[in-house]
Amino acid sequence: MHRTRESETSSASGPARIEFVPYPPTSFPYRDLLVLEHLPLGREDRVCEIGVGSGATTARLARMCAEVTGFEISQPTVDALRYLEQRHRNLRLVAADVTDDDALAAYQGRYDRALSCDTLEHVADPAGFFRGLHALLAPGGSFAVTFPNEPPDRMHGITRFDSPMEIYEHAEAAGLAGVRMGAARLTPHAEKVARTLGWRPLSMAREVVAVGRALIALSRAERSRRRGDAADEPPPQTFEETRFFRTMRFWRPLSPAVNLYWFGVLRLMAARGPSFEIDWDFTETSFTDCQVFITGHRRIAADGRNGSGGAS
Repeated sequence: MHRTRESETSSASGPARIEFVPYPPTSFPYRDLLVLEHLPLGREDRVCEIGVGSGATTARLARMCAEVTGFEISQPTVDALRYLEQRHRNLRLVAADVTDDDALAAYQGRYDRALSCDTLEHVADPAGFFRGLHALLAPGGSFAVTFPNEPPDRMHGITRFDSPMEIYEHAEAAGLAGVRMGAARLTPHAEKVARTLGWRPLSMAREVVAVGRALIALSRAERSRRRGDAADEPPPQTFEETRFFRTMRFWRPLSPAVNLYWFGVLRLMAARGPSFEIDWDFTETSFTDCQVFITGHRRIAADGRNGSGGAS
């Protein structure tokens, strides 16, 4: 069992099996292709996602797997997405900090697969993040984590890493094994589709409301200047702090049509095979400025029990 899962984790790469989900509203969820192409998922799998954000990936997983749990540190975000539990009876949303061992006590060793997309950069305790990942996985269970590791002058999160060894050390100290890491990037075909049908339409849509937002921003800046406040607001670190969260109710009636469009774009991106390629070990890509992709598994101990302790 251990060898099978390890082999799957290291070799799973092929056209993604994409499921259409009408809700929740989302904005070009192309990162789902990365997960679906490189994390093997089965109909009987129990899966958890750390950092659900908009809930789009979580809902898609619920269409594909037996049981899905989404862990989110933001209680308002969980409350706003509760309706998804009615749409997907195998989906449960949990407000919890995965770096808190006590918060995960009821879920330890429960999941065959675990994933986290664009969350690690917002976590102040990366060692605790990997401990939580290990705690959630069943022995032999595999994981996929992806996040942008950005230079200090451009980072929008609160955590970055100077060397891959920092991440390896956190993962191995947590008891994770078979850890492999690289830079994820779109293939030329997928990038062309994404640019033409994804990012360009988004840019056009944003331009439509840019004038109104600019006027509002100028008004707020003027009020802040008069009060002596700092002109720049810090970037959001939880989903509830984002503009998208504040406008989700507006977008929800339009969600089926918008998500159908994105579903079509994802299908086109994956039409010629995998949409993402991984530069394993960062041979051609700088680790300090890329989308990091990490895979691995929770090891099975020699005695077949819980697989805790140092990685092998």
